[in-house]
Amino acid sequence: MQTAPGVALVWLPRDGQVIAKIPARKGNRRWLHESVRIRSPHLDKDSGKWTLPRNCLTKLVTAAIDRYGYIVVCRDMSRLSKRTRTCLEAAGSDCDCSCLGAYHGADSFGWFERVGDVMVADLGEVKRTAILYSAKANNTDPVIYDGQLSGLDYRADRAGRHGWPLAIQFMCACCMSARARVWDHCHAHGFVRAPLCNTCNTRHWRGWQPQHGRATPSSNLDTSYYAWCPWHNDTEVEPCSA
Repeated sequence: MQTAPGVALVWLPRDGQVIAKIPARKGNRRWLHESVRIRSPHLDKDSGKWTLPRNCLTKLVTAAIDRYGYIVVCRDMSRLSKRTRTCLEAAGSDCDCSCLGAYHGADSFGWFERVGDVMVADLGEVKRTAILYSAKANNTDPVIYDGQLSGLDYRADRAGRHGWPLAIQFMCACCMSARARVWDHCHAHGFVRAPLCNTCNTRHWRGWQPQHGRATPSSNLDTSYYAWCPWHNDTEVEPCSA
């Protein structure tokens, strides 16, 4: 299970737990535990792969898009099963039918959507698909963010995001020159901060360098959106995360 540097990838086998390969950096366990809300994420240090509960897949995809902009999801699916209304109306991304996952949840409100074509590998009784997901698009004119989610805990699950607007409905709160794509949050305190475009969210990174961590913000980025974290100016707590 390999992918390009800086790209998150998860694999959903027909049975068993989710296997994830995410860009190595300090704080991954904390992110999985507190942002994705996985109680006990397990890392195989030799392979760099995480073993995670099967029911976390939708939360993981949503949170990974907010963190990296994109995620590749690989799934093993039966060649014999057929697509049904249950598939179309599903809220998650766990699918085992002949649609190869391309249409799973197509009739439901979600936070991400398929980007590009579906890659398929024939493995005999099963087919393995690889689908690139990104934040859901919106054609309305973007508006300036005015703290609509101020003070809310960051959540990646469907119930926790009930009533949230899509980030793409706003201009990026950092550069103010592009549509936002994802919801940024303070990893130190867990609060939603602001909608950002992928470029500002990833600080123009060209793949993660584990020895250096996240790239330093360039001088043309306005980080005043950090103040949307309610604890940003509290000197008695841990400083807000970048």
